[in-house]
Amino acid sequence: MTLFGELDIAAASPLGGGVLQAAIAGSPRVRVDLARVSFIDSTVLNTFVNALGGATDRGVSLALVNPTGHVRRVLSMTGILPLLAEPDSDG
Repeated sequence: MTLFGELDIAAASPLGGGVLQAAIAGSPRVRVDLARVSFIDSTVLNTFVNALGGATDRGVSLALVNPTGHVRRVLSMTGILPLLAEPDSDG
């Protein structure tokens, strides 16, 4: 799954639904590429944490990949980056 632009409260619900659909689809792993995301807010952080729980409950791994700039700083400062980084990856 590739995201782009600024992700805020308006994106949170559709984003959560998209991640859940990917987890339900039967893939053992869902990767969310953040390379083209320039901004995230707290509602999106909450969505990622909730999505992790939902994916884990279904036996699916969830990883946020390629965060840069503001997004990487926010994920790192909140402690979410290590929770959702791919194994053997720094995010």
